[in-house]
Amino acid sequence: MDEGYRHRSLADFEINPEKPGRRWELSSALGIAEYNLNVAVLAPGERLAQNAYHNHPNQREAYYLTDGCCRAEVGEDSFRMDADDVLVTDPGVDHLLHNPFETECKLLAIGAPPEGRYPVEQVRSYEEVLDERYDEE
Repeated sequence: MDEGYRHRSLADFEINPEKPGRRWELSSALGIAEYNLNVAVLAPGERLAQNAYHNHPNQREAYYLTDGCCRAEVGEDSFRMDADDVLVTDPGVDHLLHNPFETECKLLAIGAPPEGRYPVEQVRSYEEVLDERYDEE
């Protein structure tokens, strides 16, 4: 019975097999209309977004890394994110989260407004970003 709250385990939800990594899209299953709520686990070598380095002209996104570490490519910057780090991207800012490390990472992703997910504009492919930023390493 719904008494104004919903309590579930992540194991109660299906993952979306069409998205990179293991991703649980929780908003609709929990009756959330105000924002998109996702949890994702990225294995080594995986990225978060199908559209690689991209932006959403009409959506702000927030990411909270709960476990492990990943890399964030944001605008012209690139940096490592560790557990308990938070990243917020404003609408129209190019970004990509990916895991080049040897262990998996887990993160929470929130996007608002939910309809701002589309359109999404791919700026570069994952391979192009890696070649451009890490080719000399």
